Amino acid sequence: MTPRLTWTDLDISLRGRLEELLGEPVVHTHSCRGGFSPSSAEILSGASGRSLFVKAVREQDNPDSPALNRAETAVLEQMPTQAPVPRLVDAFDHGDWFVLVTEAAPGSLPQQPWTARQLDQVLAALEALQAATTPCPVAGLPTVPEHLGPDMLGFERVAENPPEDLDPWLAERLDALRAAALRGIDALAGDTLSHSDVRADNMLITDDGDVSLVDWAHASRGSRVSDALQLLSSIDDVDGTLRVNDRVDEVLARHGHPRRMGTDVLVGILGFFVDAARLPHNPTLPLLGEHRRRRRDSLFAIVRERWGGG
Repeated sequence: MTPRLTWTDLDISLRGRLEELLGEPVVHTHSCRGGFSPSSAEILSGASGRSLFVKAVREQDNPDSPALNRAETAVLEQMPTQAPVPRLVDAFDHGDWFVLVTEAAPGSLPQQPWTARQLDQVLAALEALQAATTPCPVAGLPTVPEHLGPDMLGFERVAENPPEDLDPWLAERLDALRAAALRGIDALAGDTLSHSDVRADNMLITDDGDVSLVDWAHASRGSRVSDALQLLSSIDDVDGTLRVNDRVDEVLARHGHPRRMGTDVLVGILGFFVDAARLPHNPTLPLLGEHRRRRRDSLFAIVRERWGGG
């Protein structure tokens, strides 16, 4: 993952303002791992045990990161209190910095590789969250097809300019894959609050199985199965013990959707990674390219397994 800014990178005056929010001097900091933004992801703790979570970034660190943190702020301002999401404390500009402060969520990132138990816990949390946020309670969000649709048109871009190393299985089916991705985009429409960037480094799980979802910059309004399908598309299941494809079908069946819908959505996500894996290296996000290639290869195996059976 991308190296992040830390407490020591922040201006002294900004550190003082954050200690005022905390209500006491910071005696311990913990930098959270994961993600691709250089924005700080820092838990600040005082002697009393009170903690806050801070994201701070400047445009010079990455041009897109401040805008993403502002978008997340707008979502958190409207987030229902019953949602398993850390509460917004403050958000402000400080010189060149944009700073987002929330309560610190308990728990830690899911184990890697995933365990079946934690995967069950997260899928249950997504189901509970989306049952409580239908209809979508956050105003002004794009739809999931609007938000993710352009990314899911990756096979359109691949067909226009196929990479030299395009797998023959994909090359032989490009027209069918393009049609499937279009169906998958349409299938993600709905009126549920969707996180739309669900992966292991955007959640925390306690020992008791309580789940908190973080990083809401990409929130949108869509199908109740959108987040679960996105999560399952992100999971490596090399030996099949996590039963990813079976879990996809279980999620779909619970909401009355056909198996083909899951295949179409996963094809669209695969198209994004096949296309994005060939993009030039971005020095401000140095590990993103390797992540995309790894996701392409893992999801390709899942799609091939599903393709013939719907």
